[in-house]
Amino acid sequence: MPQALITFDLDAHHVDRLRQQYPRLEIVQSTDREQMFTHLPDAEILLTFFLCTRRMLDAAPRLKWIQAISAGVDYMALDEIQRRAILLTNGRGIHRIHMAEFAIAAMVNLARGFHIMFRNQLQQKWDRSVPQGEIYGATVGILGLGAIGQEIARKAAFMGMRVIGIKRTPAPVAHVDAVLGPEQMEELFARSDYVINLLPWTPATEKIIDRRCFERMKPTACFINIGRGRTVNEPDLIVALQTRRIHAMVSDVYYQEPLPADSPLWMLDNVILAPHVCGATPRYNERAMAIIEHNLGVYLTGEGQMINVVDPAAGY
Repeated sequence: MPQALITFDLDAHHVDRLRQQYPRLEIVQSTDREQMFTHLPDAEILLTFFLCTRRMLDAAPRLKWIQAISAGVDYMALDEIQRRAILLTNGRGIHRIHMAEFAIAAMVNLARGFHIMFRNQLQQKWDRSVPQGEIYGATVGILGLGAIGQEIARKAAFMGMRVIGIKRTPAPVAHVDAVLGPEQMEELFARSDYVINLLPWTPATEKIIDRRCFERMKPTACFINIGRGRTVNEPDLIVALQTRRIHAMVSDVYYQEPLPADSPLWMLDNVILAPHVCGATPRYNERAMAIIEHNLGVYLTGEGQMINVVDPAAGY
C-alpha cells in the first residue's frame, strides 16, 4: 500500500475525507519534524507546504511525487528533484481570490492616500489636503499573468482600469488590453500607474526589477510587490522611494525576511509594509483540497492529467 505523508496542518476533517476517498492509500500526517523523519523512508507521496529540504529528500528513497500547496517552490532542492525525476506539482490557483483582493486594496489605499492618513491619525493630525485619487481610468501593469494575475486583471477591468501585463509567451488574456513579452518589461513600467509584481524567484529573475525599471516609471506611479522579494533590487527600490522618483509602494515580500530592523523601508512615509501575509486566508486548506484530491485521483488511477505540474529546471 503506497504511503502519502502530510507535513502541514491540514484540518483533521480533510485528512479523514482523504482516507475515506482513497482507502488503498496509507495516509500519515506528521507536523513534528523528528517524527516526520521516521515516516519519510516509506513515503511515496509527500504533501507539503514550506517544508522539503535536501535532507528530507535523502531520507525518502521511495518518493515519487511531491504535492506542494504553496505556489512558489523556490525553497525546494529543485536540482535533486529533477535528478531523481520526482514529479512536482504546486498550489497554483489557491491564492487567486484573496491575493487579487489584496492587490486591489493596495491600489485603492494608495490612490486615496490611506498610508498618509494612517500616519496622521497616529499624530492626531487633521489634514484635509491629503491627495484623493481614483483607480478608475488608471493603468495597472501586471508582471505575471498566471492565475493570480488573471484574477487581478478581471477585478481591475471591472473597476474601470486599463490592464497591461507581461507573459512569458505573449497571447491574448481575458480582461488584459495589451499582453507584452518579458523583453518589454521596462515598457510596462513606463506605461503603468500601478505596477504589480507577481514574478516567481528563479536564478533568471534574481533582482530583475532594478533601477532601469524604476527610472522608467511616472513620478506619480506606485509599485506593489506580492511576488517574491528576491526579484527586486532592494537598494534601487529604496533610492527610488527616498528620492520620490516613484510615488509610493505597498510590499508584502522582501529580499531578506523578516525585513531587517535597520532597513530604510521602515522609516519611509510613502510605503505600506505587510509581513508576508498576502497569501494567507482561512480558506487555504479548503482550496488546497481541490488540487490535492484531483491529483491524488490521477496518480492512483493513472487516468486524466495532473494539474499544476512544475518544471524543476525552470522553477515554476
